[in-house]
Amino acid sequence: MILLTLLLATLGTADLVRPEDRASTRAEAARGAVAGVLTLVLLVWGLDLGAASWALVPIGLVVLAAWMALTPVGIVRTDRPWPVAGLIAVALAALAVPQPGIGDDGWLVRWYDDLELAALQGVDVEHFVLAAACFVFLVESANIIVRLMLIGTGPSVIATEKTLQGGRILGPIERIFILAMALGGHYGALSAVVAAKGILRFPEISRDTPGGSRAEYVLVGSFVSWATALVFVPLL
Repeated sequence: MILLTLLLATLGTADLVRPEDRASTRAEAARGAVAGVLTLVLLVWGLDLGAASWALVPIGLVVLAAWMALTPVGIVRTDRPWPVAGLIAVALAALAVPQPGIGDDGWLVRWYDDLELAALQGVDVEHFVLAAACFVFLVESANIIVRLMLIGTGPSVIATEKTLQGGRILGPIERIFILAMALGGHYGALSAVVAAKGILRFPEISRDTPGGSRAEYVLVGSFVSWATALVFVPLL
C-alpha cells in the first residue's frame, strides 16, 4: 500500500498549502505543487524504496497537476464530480499494481525503528506512514471531495454553503476524530460524534425556508465526509 500512501500524502500536502476559499494564483499553485512533490521525494527517500521508485516522482507530478487543475478551490467548473471518480480510479490502480519494497536504510525507517512508544508496538512502518498520509489527506483534500459531491447535487445545495457556518473547520475535525475512534475500536464515541453533528446543525436546518436545501446540504456533506474517513479503516 506504499503507492497509496504516496498518493494521499502528495495530494494532501499540496491541498494544505493552496488557498481554501478561492482559486489559486500561479504562485500559490506552484507552492502547492512544490509542497506535494517535496513530500513525495522525502517519502521515496525516507522509506528507501529503491532507485527504480524515483520514476514515481514525475508520475506523481502529473497526477498532482491534474488534481490541482481540476479542483480549483473556491470556484466551480463542473456540475459533475469527475475529479473524484478519477481520484478513486488512480487510488485503485495504486493498490492493484505491484508495490515497491521498503528498505532498511531510509531515514524515516530508521527514525521509526528508534521510536519507543507502547502504542506503536506491533505497527510496522508501512501502516504508520499510511495512517499519517490518511490523516493529512482528511484535513483539506477531503473538504474538496465533499464540495465536489455537493456541487453534483445541484446549484441550490451548494449555495446553502454560505448560510451554514463552520463546515470547513468542523469537517476535518470530525473526520480525524472518526478515523481515530474507528481505528481504536471506540464505536460508541464515533456514534456520539454523529449524534452531536445532528444536534449542532438541527437549529439551522429547522430555520430553512420552504424549498430550501439546508437538510440536503447537511446530509450529503456529512455522509460524504464520514465515508471519506471510514473508507481508510479496512486498509489500516
